[in-house]
Order: sequence, then structure tokens, then C-alpha cells
Amino acid sequence: MQAPTDPSIAAFLAWEERQEQKYDYSCGRISLLPGGTNLHALLIGEVFAALHAALRATACRVYLSDTKLITETSVRYPDLIVSCDPRDTGNPGVGVRFPKLIVEVLSESTASVDRGEKLDEYLAIPTLEEYVLVDSRRMHVAAYRRASAGWIVQLPVTAGAYRFAAVDCSIDLDAAYTFAGATDKPQ
Repeated sequence: MQAPTDPSIAAFLAWEERQEQKYDYSCGRISLLPGGTNLHALLIGEVFAALHAALRATACRVYLSDTKLITETSVRYPDLIVSCDPRDTGNPGVGVRFPKLIVEVLSESTASVDRGEKLDEYLAIPTLEEYVLVDSRRMHVAAYRRASAGWIVQLPVTAGAYRFAAVDCSIDLDAAYTFAGATDKPQ
């Protein structure tokens, strides 16, 4: 891997097009994306299925982890992105720039980044209304929701349904975690 010498997002995007693997870019730093587990993939699939079914007849689109999220300072691959903005949904180009909802499924190798630097980057996106963290190791969903006074941290949901407020859609967590094989309740 010969990283680009120009630290700009444009140079990173041009460089990454020629790579066989996916990389994150944040403030000039490039890092290889880790592989996921079957459990991680199944939980992403369950959340995607719920969001896709609920939003299919709307102007919103649900994008999977092969879609880049491009911000002022980074290029990331969130597990799921929902955009209802015509600048994204009407653009077949590379990447989403105007997300309404971002979902990350936490794993041991990604949890600290998803709760740390990605949290800071994502909450700075003007169009983002909700950032959801789905734990793959136990039934636990946490969220940050935009309010008039800033961001509100929601109490974690550990059973029953989780409602994505940004797009008015719910997912049955008990069914999703059971299907994925992650049925441990929080301790």
C-alpha cells in the first residue's frame, strides 16, 4: 500500500479507487478496515431489512457498508446510512454526504472508534438527526438524537423494540438478535 502523499480527501478517494481493500480516512490518517464476523453481518442485515421495508415507498434510501460517507474531514464506511436528501438519493456517484441516520454495529475491534472519533465526526454532520450504536456482543442499542439544544443521549434499549426516531421506523430487537444468534441480555 503506497498511501497518497497529498493528504486531501480528493487524493484519498482517487487512491482508494485503485485499492483492493477498503480504508477509512480521517484528518489525513488512513487505516485499513477490519473484517467483520458472521454475527456482525447478520445484525446489519436485520437492521437493513427493517429500515429498507419501512422506507421503500419514501424518498429515503438505505445504504450498506460498501457506501462511503464523505464529511469535511473524513471518508468512512458506516454499517448503514439513511439519506433522504435528493443530493444523495438522486446521485449515483460515489458516497453519501447528507445522511439523516447512521447505524454502526459494534464489535470488539471497532467499538472504541465508533464511540470515540466517529461519534465526534458524525455528530458534526449538519443533516444527521440520529446516530445509533447496536452492540453485537449483547442486546444493547444506544443512540444520539439531535434536539433543538444539541444532542441527546438516549437510554439504552435492551429488549423489545427500538424506534429509529429520524425515520419513524421500529425494529424488534428480540427477533433480530435471536435470528443473528446473539441472545445474551445485558448484565
